[in-house]
Amino acid sequence: MSNKTILNILLERNRITQTEASGFAQNATNLDIEKKLRDEKTVTSEDIAKAYALLYDLPFIRLENYNVSSAAFQLIPQDLIEKYKILAFEKEGDISGGKVKLALGSPGDLKINPPTVISDLKNKKGVSVDLYITTPEDIEKVAAKFSQNSPPPPVQITKLDHHVQYSQISDLKSVDLKNIKIPYEIISKFPIEISKKYRIIVFDSPSPSMIRVAVSDPYDRKVQEILDFVRQKNEIAIEEFVASPGDILDAIKAYYKKPGPIPKPEPPPPKPAAVSATAPAQEFPKAPIFPARPRQETPPPTPLKPPARPTFIRRPEEEVAEVTQTQGVYETEPAQEAPESDLDKFLGQEVNSVETLKQIAQSGNIPQILAASVALAVMKKASDIHIEPEEDSLRIRFRVDGVLRDIIKMPLEIQAAIISRIKILSHLKIDEMRIPQDGRFDVKTHGHEIDLRVSTLPTVRGEKAALRILDKTKSIYTFEELGIAGRNLKILEENIKKPFGVILATGPTGSGKSTTLYSILQKISNPQVNVITLEDPVEYEIPGINQCQVKPKIGFSFAEGLRSVLRQDPNIIMVGEIRDAETAGMATHAALTGHLVLTTLHTNDAAGALPRLINMGIEPFLITSSINAIIGQRLVRKICSKCKKEIKLPDPLLNEISKDLEKFNLQKPYKFYEGAGCAECNQGFSGRIGIYEVLAMSEKVEEIAIRRRPASEILSAAIEEGMVTMKQDGLIKAIKGVTTVSEVLRVTTSG
Repeated sequence: MSNKTILNILLERNRITQTEASGFAQNATNLDIEKKLRDEKTVTSEDIAKAYALLYDLPFIRLENYNVSSAAFQLIPQDLIEKYKILAFEKEGDISGGKVKLALGSPGDLKINPPTVISDLKNKKGVSVDLYITTPEDIEKVAAKFSQNSPPPPVQITKLDHHVQYSQISDLKSVDLKNIKIPYEIISKFPIEISKKYRIIVFDSPSPSMIRVAVSDPYDRKVQEILDFVRQKNEIAIEEFVASPGDILDAIKAYYKKPGPIPKPEPPPPKPAAVSATAPAQEFPKAPIFPARPRQETPPPTPLKPPARPTFIRRPEEEVAEVTQTQGVYETEPAQEAPESDLDKFLGQEVNSVETLKQIAQSGNIPQILAASVALAVMKKASDIHIEPEEDSLRIRFRVDGVLRDIIKMPLEIQAAIISRIKILSHLKIDEMRIPQDGRFDVKTHGHEIDLRVSTLPTVRGEKAALRILDKTKSIYTFEELGIAGRNLKILEENIKKPFGVILATGPTGSGKSTTLYSILQKISNPQVNVITLEDPVEYEIPGINQCQVKPKIGFSFAEGLRSVLRQDPNIIMVGEIRDAETAGMATHAALTGHLVLTTLHTNDAAGALPRLINMGIEPFLITSSINAIIGQRLVRKICSKCKKEIKLPDPLLNEISKDLEKFNLQKPYKFYEGAGCAECNQGFSGRIGIYEVLAMSEKVEEIAIRRRPASEILSAAIEEGMVTMKQDGLIKAIKGVTTVSEVLRVTTSG
């Protein structure tokens, strides 16, 4: 099928105008389009259904006055009719080998998430299924008519009748759990949270390699994913039964009647189950990523200790074991690190090339693919990992020295499994795919302790994930290591020694502002002062400093946190970012009442910070009275020392550089360099360094700001007073062979 949507069809059939169609996003899905059309009542429900019929090349039918047979209607349980808006309206012949006509009232996700009842009727009963499109209202009317007026079925009514209907379609047996006493060690194989949420319970285990499970809805995809995963990972047989939701919930109450200390049972077979509650999504697709190697070539994982009681799915409170506790240990033993938290140990090797990552990917082991990707990113000194679904592949990119690079592409089929694995480690909701989520987890690799900050984002092709890599073993940089030198260094050191005032670091996201503030904190922190930080997130922990993580979702914002911090007798306060007028006002107030405040602001340069604060509603005289200095900064890539070579620049560019640097006493002729590219760096760069400008508050700058003049006038005044601009600082570094002229111009020249 092409990329045609119901919007195109409605437009072609003149059901909507071009103006109405222009209000939809270009990449809107059929479900998005349908929802907006229904919300705005642009077209009728019948128009939408007919558009779907044309889209999927299926016949349209109205059921409102159709004589739906009772025998057909009863083929699908009532809750499935309500859930999927799917209804059997005509039946020919016996249930085995006959024909059934099904009406779909909500076909928007037919291709993405087709109800399994259709495939079960076809595959398990050999029924020929004809699909029709109707309106959801027709489905509801027919269902309501049968629920109110249908005659009693020609069989004895029991509480299992609903689930007998399931068994007719899916060949599952029904079980009455009220007549079964389930031992605690059996029912506890699945955690209570999973049992409650998915109405799934283990009620018998005839042998160590087999369990019997009762479910209330065998068509729930999550239930089937859980069972399939348990079968595969634990190499056990599962016999599936249907039970009523009430019986399952009653049986779960046995969980609360568990005995006191449970004696340790005999160790189970050598392959104990110890997997995360949400782990089914880890299952690797049958199709190989690359030319497949036999599965058995993958080294088996280190044998794990048998659990105190067999546990096929770990409870949510135990999910932290993925990063802090070895899988499968007795509950009475102290927590240990999980093998996956030490990536080199978990993988059995160091991942130091894309080729190694490719070989691991061929094994089809999702946890190892993710672990190898993280290990390789750390080895390459990447700051971020991007995992992105494309039209026909899953792309993994690393941001190295500020630039994204393609690393490897894998089949799109493993996207859900990779994202699910990330969510498990980050303690995110694995079944929530509609909204962005944020989390974190820790790993070790290549001798580094890494804090991974995770962000997931739903896209039109599925969820993508971005992993920010924070190396906790990395020491805080000195000013010289950051690249702050000369006049900039002198002015900054003078102003951070003052007992009160504001030091502002400005620049876009990813320009190193937080790193600069950490360096300032390390420089001025000592046992005689009380230093408190408010961060989102806390990126690096500094001994002797009280660091706080703000949580805006629960009301602990920068402004609220700053209000509380002022009651903690601080000398120095770091506020991660000024995001609003309230935080700006509180920071100004703190500085004027005798505190040194370090904070950041998103502006293009140092001069732009003053107008920005004024635009936030802070009085100019308060701003100029409280600010000590403003730092503007960018990050540029450093030339690789192994392949650095001298280059000649065009004369027009040399003339422009000479004009920019005419006030500096630099030896001429200027020499410039670039990296040729070598095996060590690939692209001629290795690492990054900052270029800076430090604007000190003066009477002239203060007078211009109070008159609410633009940033350009403030910049001109600061330059007249001797300020070294970011561009000038960068060009000086280029002459010294630290970076290239093109890098400096890239980050300092707009457009």
